[in-house]
Amino acid sequence: SSDLLKRGLVFGYCPICEKRTVFLKEGKWLRDHYRCVRCRSIPRFRALIIVLESFFPRWREMSIHESSPGGASSDKLARECKQYQATHWFPDIPPGQTKNGFRCENLETQTFPDKSFDLVVTQDVFEHVFEAAKALREIRRTLKPGGAHVFTVPWYYWKETVVRAVRDGPGIRHLQEPDYHRNPIDTKGSLVVTEWGADFCDFVQQQCGMTTTAVRLCDRRRGVEAEFIEVFISRNPMAKINDAG
Repeated sequence: SSDLLKRGLVFGYCPICEKRTVFLKEGKWLRDHYRCVRCRSIPRFRALIIVLESFFPRWREMSIHESSPGGASSDKLARECKQYQATHWFPDIPPGQTKNGFRCENLETQTFPDKSFDLVVTQDVFEHVFEAAKALREIRRTLKPGGAHVFTVPWYYWKETVVRAVRDGPGIRHLQEPDYHRNPIDTKGSLVVTEWGADFCDFVQQQCGMTTTAVRLCDRRRGVEAEFIEVFISRNPMAKINDAG
């Protein structure tokens, strides 16, 4: 067993393919390189599904909007949730229209009606959003009362938030050396705009009124061991008694 651990093999159960499996450490940065040999999922995908199963066990029957999907967790949501709607932002077509099977939506200015969804899911999206406050308010607007935004984002909880880039008219002004993450629909990648720090959950509350819980899992048997492994749940408060509609 210690020999297997040295080689980076861990026997366990994958919450995404829901089978006994082997988790393989393919590199030192476990967040991207600790994979289920069956479905190729990585730790943050597995953590998100565990959180959905734990906090929203009926997610398969709920209406879910996922912005910018990509990877084994998104595939599972699409497969198993009948009311799953996936969107990407395509600058070349009008919002609300469809391209390559995905509806075009800008997270900051969405075309969905109010109170459309039980859950909104974003996976490693908010470090790339220029107007995060607008996007958070739009997510709250599109959530039903009592609904939730379930998401992952790299969280530097031990330091202050760092803004790396801002919009400057039609262009971008870089405040730090540009850093890009993989983008499922753009080979150029996605620019990292913000490294969210200690004030992140307070920022969400201030901007959109939703209370956020950070869930940090460490579960070797289910392949959830890595850096930046938190899953966040921001809850839309229940409607007030006098809230019409």
